Amino acid sequence: MDFEFNIIINRPVKDVFDFFWTLDEQDFSKNKLIPVYKRVTEGPRRIGSVIREVVKTQYFTMEIFSEITDYTPDRSLGYRFHGAGMLGTLRYVFEPIGEGTKLIQQVKINFKGFRKILNPLLPFTYGRKADWRLRAVKDILETA
Repeated sequence: MDFEFNIIINRPVKDVFDFFWTLDEQDFSKNKLIPVYKRVTEGPRRIGSVIREVVKTQYFTMEIFSEITDYTPDRSLGYRFHGAGMLGTLRYVFEPIGEGTKLIQQVKINFKGFRKILNPLLPFTYGRKADWRLRAVKDILETA
């Protein structure tokens, strides 16, 4: 399934891009945005670097591995991900709007294997979570 979300963040494009580019360096201990986000490949962050994300909800814990597939500083950042019975792609596009940033999140996500039967529920489950997460990012960046 394909999704697209966007939000206006009252921070310069460079700040918003840098936040996403260095997610594995962020401290989320006081924020439930992402409990664990860690780069598992060594060396500098680059295309091919892999990030491990552990997402905890009240019902389950998911481990997801994302590989950086493309990036253009201050313009776009893309990943290919798999884990928790799903796979997909994620792309962020950063557009200047006044002195702020329009952040566009484009996602292709599908459950695989026997979990395919859950694909019709994605607009209700993933859609709400993605919207909440973008609003949380906005709050973090605008209060920093």
